[in-house]
Amino acid sequence: MYTQKEMKRKTPIVAVLTAILIFSFNVPVYGKPVAEITYIKGVSFVGTNKEGPWQALERGASVSQGQLIKTGRTGIVEITLPDKSVMRLAPETLYQLDAAVFLEKKERVFSARLFFGKMWARVSKTVGMSRGSFDIRTPTAIVGVRGTVYNVYAASDRSTLVSVYQGQVGVGPPIISKNAKKEEISWPEKVTEKQWEEIILKRLQRLYIGPDGIPGEPELFDPVKEKDEWAEWNLRQDAHH
Repeated sequence: MYTQKEMKRKTPIVAVLTAILIFSFNVPVYGKPVAEITYIKGVSFVGTNKEGPWQALERGASVSQGQLIKTGRTGIVEITLPDKSVMRLAPETLYQLDAAVFLEKKERVFSARLFFGKMWARVSKTVGMSRGSFDIRTPTAIVGVRGTVYNVYAASDRSTLVSVYQGQVGVGPPIISKNAKKEEISWPEKVTEKQWEEIILKRLQRLYIGPDGIPGEPELFDPVKEKDEWAEWNLRQDAHH
């Protein structure tokens, strides 16, 4: 199991996702567009294909299903969903919004991909909804929100590190996602679906999934010793909301 410092040495480009549970009691019906850019710093781009063409992204712009967002070297982007969930992308991040369905008191289905980079998410609680899901996928894992605060490091070598700060999350192989396209996120050849099932991480637990798609064992960590500037900045931003 790698420590955070070891992870950074091995993988200079990492991805972070943090999801914080908040309460939302009235979720209306929404159509397209499915998200809005509510904060932007530096230069970032939006497109429908990883090869481009790319267009400059501006505050107030709409984001639709299937679109990709690429942040520049100093770019930061905040995306707000209809249920007031918020995601923030750090510099040098590539992200795609795959599915976003919000039905009043019935269902919320959200799925996005974090190819590389860092992402923080504050996810609204689906109060009164009978079903739904909120999944973020990296090349080697899918993280399902269960009312929690957590970080996900999805590195350029395909490894993933999930750290839970509050509540719990479910972590499993990306192939279990109903919205995943297997030809786009391939399952590592050395790993089969039967080799590991969804792992539940509780408060102050961490899980490392290697580039080969094989997970380690959950381990405890101390958040006081975690000097994560990106997480600390986002916590300050959330305090203002």
